Amino acid sequence: MTDIFSPFTVGPITLRNRTIRSAAFEAMCPGHRPSKEFFDYHTAVARGGIGMTTFAYAAVCQSGLSFENQLWMREEIVPELKKCTDAVHAEGALCSIQLGHCGNMSH
Repeated sequence: MTDIFSPFTVGPITLRNRTIRSAAFEAMCPGHRPSKEFFDYHTAVARGGIGMTTFAYAAVCQSGLSFENQLWMREEIVPELKKCTDAVHAEGALCSIQLGHCGNMSH
């Protein structure tokens, strides 16, 4: 039997254990950018021992936004995302991101 807390390698990526915080919409991105609350949440999850945390439901373009306080991927927020990923990495965890477009549900 494999221990859930043993390291796990997938291709070039090694997680410190086999736990992954799945994507669950945080609604912590006012102005569609990462907030201090978003930063603190994901850093705390990493500090708690998760192998990987997932930044949830990031719109790939402005027309793909479906919720208030949803992350919207664009060049200007890269430094904020990097600050968050660097903090998560410093705690020993990795980051993933759920990208999406709400399709015909867009406003």
